[in-house]
Amino acid sequence: MPKDEIVIHAAVANTSDDPFVTEQLLLAEPRSSEIRVRIVSTSICHTDIITKNKGLCSFPIVLGHEATGIVDALGDAVTGFALGDHVILSYDYCGNCVQCREGKPSYCDEHGDLNFSGTRPDGIKTHRRAQSDTPDIFGSFFQQSSFATYALSHMTNTIKVDKSLPLTLLAPLGCGVQTGAGTVFNTLQVKKKSSLAVFGCGCVGLSAIMAAKSAGAATITAIDINPKRLEVARELGATHAIRATDYADDSALVEAVKSFGKASGYHYAIDTSGVPSVLRQATECCGPLGVTAMIAPGVPGTEVCLQMLDLLPGKSLRGVIQGDAVSKNFIPKLIDLWQAGSFPFDKLITKFEGLDSLDSAVRAMNSGEVIKPVIIIDEAFSD
Repeated sequence: MPKDEIVIHAAVANTSDDPFVTEQLLLAEPRSSEIRVRIVSTSICHTDIITKNKGLCSFPIVLGHEATGIVDALGDAVTGFALGDHVILSYDYCGNCVQCREGKPSYCDEHGDLNFSGTRPDGIKTHRRAQSDTPDIFGSFFQQSSFATYALSHMTNTIKVDKSLPLTLLAPLGCGVQTGAGTVFNTLQVKKKSSLAVFGCGCVGLSAIMAAKSAGAATITAIDINPKRLEVARELGATHAIRATDYADDSALVEAVKSFGKASGYHYAIDTSGVPSVLRQATECCGPLGVTAMIAPGVPGTEVCLQMLDLLPGKSLRGVIQGDAVSKNFIPKLIDLWQAGSFPFDKLITKFEGLDSLDSAVRAMNSGEVIKPVIIIDEAFSD
């Protein structure tokens, strides 16, 4: 075993169809710019599941991109971190392209390669099975691969937090919660007394609802097919809740949603579903100058059909990645709101114990039984 390579346990996805398998692997030593993190908790995001189930990655691979942990080792060039620091892991970016330099790192030129290629930026893998002489497992998912007991990250996607904070609750801030809340605060910049329709009440949609309430929106309408999630939406700040399956067709649903907003339509809409027909509903709910944010793009090749005339009154549709958030700045703000009692994202969380619970947690999320599964990996932090 090479110097500083360590033994870890990780949930390996071997194919699109097979369940995750917890395996003993070897993780490469940190390079000069890398941080090794002992993972305390990791949460499951739909991006992990879609990436696996739709084969949008190379196999075998270690996924996972929302995590908390403790700094275990530091490369020689790492600054601003110390051994034992408590951290949250998020998405990565190059820091050098135009978008990064202008403070929009979620739209980095290298976003796809850095977060989805399954390798370090230079194409080298970080994980191997003991019987292999060279790395044979793809990892570096979002430059972390946190479905494991240890992960390698960079300064850019590692956010230091106060040691008094509960690491078992903070993992969802790294992507899902950040994306929903950031779309409200950063992308749309929802104003007081404005109106917002949120299509889809999973972690992202409910985070948007909490943020909209915090921003002072007057009308917040939640749309979903799951009545239990609509109840949660109400508890978290939605002023109205609509079950999509109660309506005969798309037009009837749109009219029902619009009946709760301004007569001319909503100021803002957010689609978290990735379903083309739902994205169209969201745009049609907006009034003149209304803005629709598309968070979930579906799988590559998915197309949407919109009426050009409907967009003519100054409406706009824009895609959103990570809620336009600079994680190092934005995640601490969300923590401050949570501590102040105005952003109770912890109500979305259901905890599961150990990597072997990953598949059951995925099933619970897919069935709608739970909203945000968090896997406690470090037994020392178990309840």
